[in-house]
Amino acid sequence: MPLDHPTPPRPQDDAARPRGADTFTWSMFATYALWGWVLYMFGPASQLLGTERGLTDTLTGLHGTAMAVGTVIAGLVMPRLVPAVGRRRTLLLSAALIAVGLSVFVVSPSFVLGLAAVVVMSVGGSLALGAGTAGLVLHLGPRGAATALATGNGLGTVAGVVGPLALGAAVGIGFGWRAALVTSVPLAAAAAVLWSRTVPREPAPRGAGGRHDGAHGRLALGADAWLMLLATVSGTAIEFATTFWAASLLRESTGASAGVAAGSTAGLVAGMAVSRLTSGPATRRWGAAPLVAVAFGVAGIGWAVLWTAGTPVVAIAGLVVCGLGVGLLFPLGSALFLAAARGPADSAASVVTVAAGVAIGVVPFALGALADLVGVHAAFLVVPGFVVAGLAGVLLGARRAS
Repeated sequence: MPLDHPTPPRPQDDAARPRGADTFTWSMFATYALWGWVLYMFGPASQLLGTERGLTDTLTGLHGTAMAVGTVIAGLVMPRLVPAVGRRRTLLLSAALIAVGLSVFVVSPSFVLGLAAVVVMSVGGSLALGAGTAGLVLHLGPRGAATALATGNGLGTVAGVVGPLALGAAVGIGFGWRAALVTSVPLAAAAAVLWSRTVPREPAPRGAGGRHDGAHGRLALGADAWLMLLATVSGTAIEFATTFWAASLLRESTGASAGVAAGSTAGLVAGMAVSRLTSGPATRRWGAAPLVAVAFGVAGIGWAVLWTAGTPVVAIAGLVVCGLGVGLLFPLGSALFLAAARGPADSAASVVTVAAGVAIGVVPFALGALADLVGVHAAFLVVPGFVVAGLAGVLLGARRAS
């Protein structure tokens, strides 16, 4: 039976909030787990589809652009959708869109129809993440949510570790990438059942005042918020450039087989999972901003190892190190932005969603187009630029906020 609370979950004072997660928090964590499974499997799967159909790197990169379009659409509709229909119905809709989009993508004989299916799938995934993120912020408070956002993203990356491995195994034994990707459909159905039983029927929770006031008011962003958004977008760009094109880089630079290259993404995701799941004590002690600055440096070191690697083993080691840094960039960057923004939490979360969607759309596509001209190895030189931009954003943003 669905849980019918007299009132929706409300944020508590960060200092008084217990560290253990309650039922609602775990339910929001499921949004990250579902989308992590889909997302980190989809990147290498799109590369295999491109090879299967003889697509150029530019055309293959359009799958990332289609995902970004869906992310932007979700970000634009979320501030009105959640207050209108409630968090639970928004989450149920997101699960349905993920299942439908994936099903059409897997069976579609048409490149254009496949891109449309990716848009639908991405709208669903981004709605789930946005609703889950804002739900945690409203339930725990903007400061208390920083650790929860890292944990939720960590659980998503744990699911994402298994996804690429399952994809690589399916390809290696002859089942093909479609058999692995279609497993996401029953997982979406299971998530829908969970949300129907644990998320209140009432509209989105309202905050207890202060900088985040639930579903009402207007969003206001100062210079510190914009700088934190720059850091978050830069981290997203690094993550998705690597997720979408690391497999191709391994094949070009190290001569790895298709199965090994597809499964190598698990190294990146494993590093992300470790940093996200273990960052809680450090976040509480030193704060999110210093950790994000360090994380950009670690991501840059991992990129350097990956880019200079001549064997698959060294390249995968570089992916793991890169993942240790990348893992903290989006969740803690988002937490810093949400803490700096003034206004409705769902509106602030939608800004992050739209900005991340633009990065997801532009960066993989641009890297693919550049790879057609100079090769994947040379094209990967765009990543250090995002490391520098993101580091500058978090350092300047923290100085403005202090």
